[in-house]
Amino acid sequence: MRTLYFNEKDLDLRLGEMRRQFWREVEEEELKMAKKRLEEALQIEFNEAIGAGDYERSAGRKMYRGGYRYRDLQTWGGRLWRVKVPKGEKGYKFKLLKPWARHVEKFGEAVYRAFVYGMSDRKVAKFFEGLYGKKILSPGGVSVIYQNLSREVASWHERALDDGYKFIYLDGMWQSIRGGARNQRVILAAMGIKQDGTVEVIDFRVETGESASAWGRFIQSLYDRGLIGKSLELIIHDGCEGLIDALRWVWPMTKTQLCAVHHLRNVGHNIRARHVRAKVLRQAKTVYTAKNRQQAIDRAKALAKRWEHCEPMAIRRFMRRLDDTLNFMDFPQELWFMLKSTNHLERYFREWRRRLKSMGALPNPASCDRILFALVQQYNTQKKLRTLTSIQKSELYLT
Repeated sequence: MRTLYFNEKDLDLRLGEMRRQFWREVEEEELKMAKKRLEEALQIEFNEAIGAGDYERSAGRKMYRGGYRYRDLQTWGGRLWRVKVPKGEKGYKFKLLKPWARHVEKFGEAVYRAFVYGMSDRKVAKFFEGLYGKKILSPGGVSVIYQNLSREVASWHERALDDGYKFIYLDGMWQSIRGGARNQRVILAAMGIKQDGTVEVIDFRVETGESASAWGRFIQSLYDRGLIGKSLELIIHDGCEGLIDALRWVWPMTKTQLCAVHHLRNVGHNIRARHVRAKVLRQAKTVYTAKNRQQAIDRAKALAKRWEHCEPMAIRRFMRRLDDTLNFMDFPQELWFMLKSTNHLERYFREWRRRLKSMGALPNPASCDRILFALVQQYNTQKKLRTLTSIQKSELYLT
């Protein structure tokens, strides 16, 4: 007689295999039950649509049965094989199933979310193959899922807007996109802060440039959808001439703030002598740390008096648009850090660039639109209840 001895490692391996087999059988039973319930629900819906049961003669009959077809359906818990779907003589569109769909909506959202988090089409397909132990999606199938979300993206771009924004940031970001004469496209974006301090991306649009007509189309669409600007107190922008012209046309009475960071950057580009650039910019920055507008103007005059002889072009540029960069000082001091520049929107642009950098040049504007839509939805969902600390301190002002 032969005796088998099992050590602790062998016992753990066999117990692990037993557990996996047990849960595999549980999952299979759950999928069988889900398939049965789905077929029953489809049959009930189809009978109601026909107006008569099997072999029933009824004056209220609307159509006749045309047999069955079988469809494989991928769910988050696994694949339902050969689901029995009733078929009408002249066709019928089910409410429980989308036409030609091979996956449920939650599964499609999971695939799309994996792509948004940085996975390519092939990586997404391999991820779900590893998850379910078999190939359930091809890279082409992943692309089809993304394209089906274009209708949701278009609906979001056309939604009605709330007119409760007090501050709006407007800026553009350039991105490489194939499929046109020009390889570079600009993404125009608007971010708003509401009465209660909620921060969210209002909308964005892929355009060929930052001309007055491009910005005008974007801003006019915001206005037509409900953002009239009754509560709007300040618009922060980067100084683009096309944007300024568009703002004069759509919101001519709203106060604007030229981004101080962009203004200093442009001044730095006009400083010819490299050995004085750091000194000039260091003194120019003190203008925006003043306690009030008058002190800021006095510091700007001192700057001009010291450097206008050696750097006349840079000083002229700085003084010409100085007033446009000081409008943030008309608001409570607790809000200055967020109103004097477009940095709040620029920080969010860095998230876009980080996600898009790994993809290189995007195939077309529609693809760019879908990816950015998912990122915006993620941001707005996470930041929906976010209130800036400075706004909490000035609660009396906002309310």
